[in-house]
Amino acid sequence: MRTTLCYICFLFAGILPLAGQADSGGDKPRKPGRTAWFACIAAMPNGVENPVKVMSGKEVTELEIPRYMTSDPVKIPDDGILRIVREVPDPQDPKKMKYLVLAEAKVPENVRESLIILSPLPEPKGDLLFLAKVQDLAEFKGGDRLFINLSTTQIRVRLGDTKVAVPAGQANIYKSPVLSQSANLPIMYEFYDPEQKKWKMITASTIVVRPTRREICIFNSGTRPGNIEKHKILFPVQMESP
Repeated sequence: MRTTLCYICFLFAGILPLAGQADSGGDKPRKPGRTAWFACIAAMPNGVENPVKVMSGKEVTELEIPRYMTSDPVKIPDDGILRIVREVPDPQDPKKMKYLVLAEAKVPENVRESLIILSPLPEPKGDLLFLAKVQDLAEFKGGDRLFINLSTTQIRVRLGDTKVAVPAGQANIYKSPVLSQSANLPIMYEFYDPEQKKWKMITASTIVVRPTRREICIFNSGTRPGNIEKHKILFPVQMESP
């Protein structure tokens, strides 16, 4: 089943008033299942601290974003807006602190589990340093592979006898059969060259599909014409509480 990639438009890149951190023990219950994970498809821009500061409603917490894994889960606030922020002195009053918004994403109300993908911008847009995109994870189960195509050309993935088409700007999931144990599977990644009008191989290998984990592969246009960059992110299956 194809899952369409949801683009997030940034509202603005202003300075937000400093909000005090809330005690997690006093939080009011949020909507059940509203959870998000963060992932970054490239190294953090120079000067960006990791762990980053995540603003959810009025609460600000620190969150580490690993290079090849998703972050720990965070709760999505009622308005659905999650921000990566930086604490700085207020230009109007250096004795006070405010927050700069480095990235902002709004998770749609009907999305209960989402991945927020951070793409460092080539050049900052005001205070913004990242483009943030939201991916619905409703159909993403253990053993599956999620392919997200942020490039400008078509991507095709061959897993054994299965072909997964991933058009530009969209996402698609390889639905793994029910697995009782790990299994080896040949895989090949291809992209369509619009100038030569033919498919070209990016890479090929053999992978291990495990029922206890799922993986994300993000494709992006490289720095050269006809070059596609591929970034893998491991996303362990979340164990349900007994």
